[in-house]
Amino acid sequence: MERSDAKPLKAAIQQFIRAHQMQVRLDEVDVVNTWNACFGGYVERQTRSIRLKQDGKLWVKLDSGPLKEEFLMSKGEVVNRLNEELGRKLITELVIQ
Repeated sequence: MERSDAKPLKAAIQQFIRAHQMQVRLDEVDVVNTWNACFGGYVERQTRSIRLKQDGKLWVKLDSGPLKEEFLMSKGEVVNRLNEELGRKLITELVIQ
């Protein structure tokens, strides 16, 4: 019994992700992993939460005041570095809390 509407597995998975609107959450997982890889263990320990919104805003809550200031002063560089590591322009703006 062969089906005529067969499609490659990759296409089927992408269709499933679109149908269930899961892409934002998958992108968020990629961003969290990239954040931790780019900025190391100390920043990872000082990061309380990371949220990626659909409009491309990355919201990061940090515990350290000096670290917040450092990231606030270099927002553009941080966004560029993360997008470069991700391999696509996923983040448009960084909001530090």
